[in-house]
Amino acid sequence: MKKLFMSLAAVALLTSCGGSKQQVNAGAEEEKSFEQEQIEANIKMQVDSLASEFAKMGDMPFIANLKEGKIVFSEEEKQVKPEYLIDPATTNDLVTLSQKYRAVAILSADKMIAQAYDMPIDEYDAAIKKLVIDLDDDAFKAFEEAAEKKENDIKEKMQDFYTKEEENGRINFFWDTATAFLVEELYIISQDTNNKFIECFTDESASNITYRIILFQNALNRLKEYAPELEELCDAIQPLEALNAMSVDELKAQLAEMHEQLKGIRNNLLK
Repeated sequence: MKKLFMSLAAVALLTSCGGSKQQVNAGAEEEKSFEQEQIEANIKMQVDSLASEFAKMGDMPFIANLKEGKIVFSEEEKQVKPEYLIDPATTNDLVTLSQKYRAVAILSADKMIAQAYDMPIDEYDAAIKKLVIDLDDDAFKAFEEAAEKKENDIKEKMQDFYTKEEENGRINFFWDTATAFLVEELYIISQDTNNKFIECFTDESASNITYRIILFQNALNRLKEYAPELEELCDAIQPLEALNAMSVDELKAQLAEMHEQLKGIRNNLLK
């Protein structure tokens, strides 16, 4: 959020300085500053609220079931390995911090699927470890370590991650991480020919997908005005607006229809 505040301060400076127009009423400057402070406080309140709502939702049902060992593939099903998982080696050449935060999220989701199919996960672990070291973010390290423990307090861990990133001035990267994980979750469900993941949903949890997407888009739309680097992320997930399911059947049909588009969104997040 520090980056947001700095951007707001820059906007205030630009709007209060008019080049050669140095004769500015002091009272007007104070009023402008007050108005800017109100905008800053309002934006922060809205985004904090959206993040809190998202954290309260916890894991998607199939992720929670994977963590608890409730999804078990038969030996026959395990013979057909998922080909949609990202190759960890493709993350070696990522450059920007945003790309790396997103990559860790995608790799973490795919690692769970690989484990469920009894696939080796050494390459996933190595790639994630390298990226986390590159990011050098204590809040992110703590979140990843907590996630590895597969505890059931995901809501608390997510809120704690947001709060610490806000304190560190890396709040944008919270949204990078959470958005990439959401996209990968949706892509995984759309690729599951065994239907084991979609079967974990109820109509209520399926409709929550729509709510999650609304939360993400609202938060990014509020932030991007003052953090232009989020414009790309906002545009990348815009196609998710097509997902407006209110039942399991609707969610299954919509994800099947846009599975290739979801793959494109995921790929764009790493560009």
